[in-house]
Amino acid sequence: MNGEPSFCNYCGVRITIVHVHGHGQCFSCGTNVEPCCSGASPQDATTHELRPELAADPKLFLRVFQQLGGADASVSEAALVFAISQWLLLGLEEALTIVFTGVHTGRLMKSGPAYRLPVA
Repeated sequence: MNGEPSFCNYCGVRITIVHVHGHGQCFSCGTNVEPCCSGASPQDATTHELRPELAADPKLFLRVFQQLGGADASVSEAALVFAISQWLLLGLEEALTIVFTGVHTGRLMKSGPAYRLPVA
């Protein structure tokens, strides 16, 4: 890799490899990027490297909304995804996944084409 970031040939995001059952997969899309058993250890089947910047931050959306106009703002999907990608240094697809997860868990509300924080 020579210190340069590599990108998934399938989804195009900056690649983070997750080892699952002896092979390496793209963290974003799950495509196999390393052949089976290329340096795998027995614990690869049950564990993978967790990215510290993706650890649960219960105030992530509040911080991002404050940057985008305040806690009461309505924000477009594009603006929200871009802000999260910049905040966490992620690809846009990974940031979009975080937005969808936020809606699914109730930390974000989708209102038409915009997103809002839930009323406390």
